[in-house]
Amino acid sequence: MIHSVLIIDDSQQERNEIKNVLEATGLFDAFYEAPDGLKGFKLMLSNPPDLILCDLVMPDFDGFKFLRLKKARQDYDNIPVLMVTGRDDMNDKIRGLEEGAQDYVLKPFNPLELVARVKAHLRIKLLQDELKQVNEKLETLSNTDPLTGLYNRRYFFNILEREFERTKRYNRSLSLLMVDIDFFKSVNDKCGHLVGDKVLTVVARVLKTDLRKIDSCARYGGEEFVILLPETDIIGAESVGNRYLTEIREQDLSDICKEIKTTTVSVGIVCLPDDAIKTTDVFLKAADDALYAAKKSGRNKLVVYNNH
Repeated sequence: MIHSVLIIDDSQQERNEIKNVLEATGLFDAFYEAPDGLKGFKLMLSNPPDLILCDLVMPDFDGFKFLRLKKARQDYDNIPVLMVTGRDDMNDKIRGLEEGAQDYVLKPFNPLELVARVKAHLRIKLLQDELKQVNEKLETLSNTDPLTGLYNRRYFFNILEREFERTKRYNRSLSLLMVDIDFFKSVNDKCGHLVGDKVLTVVARVLKTDLRKIDSCARYGGEEFVILLPETDIIGAESVGNRYLTEIREQDLSDICKEIKTTTVSVGIVCLPDDAIKTTDVFLKAADDALYAAKKSGRNKLVVYNNH
């Protein structure tokens, strides 16, 4: 992993001294320099560093202004700032810390002290980054079905509630597809549950292919899946559903189990706006009713919910 540092100081000599000291430590692979706070802020946005050393007193755009700008961007909160100043003024130190700096070093600085403080704050930053990655991974795992990689049922309900309310509030379109693998029990009976799992992953791969970023695909339970399509009317939903019917039917499964060469699915669709659908429970029930109708009428087909 490449680590970088940003040095903000109006004096080229000061920047060189800091850089020379830090280069000798081997802590950083990249060094960025700026002569004032505004240029330093722009550099931070384009090349977010692991640590910033910033002079407080600079013409035009000083360190305090830089700290205020950085403080306004919460997505950069995790980057520590060490003030490097020649003014041994307690009010300046307190003000700098209140504006968002983590520490300060007085000029002329002691190289050993500078390195010690840099190491301490860099270590904290890297530990925070690692913790953030672990938390993101745990969040992903908690929201994902481990077999198919799709969203799980619990997380899907969160998305559905949010999208349903937004759709109702602004009178927009929202389509829900409920997809069920036909005769899936016979797949498990003939070929075993491991083969059944492989079939589930094949179907899941088809379902999530070509979806937009705003769409959501989840394993609803067993061999059943749901796909939520915001800003999509019934024509668009039928197009997606018919693509699923065709592409899943065309999947060659003979290498998975000789007993089954292909599989098919049934699809139920419901779309908002619909004055009769006032809750997510009713919305899901409508999709389920349409799916039941598709299976009852022969499977391998699509049925659109109609409350009339």
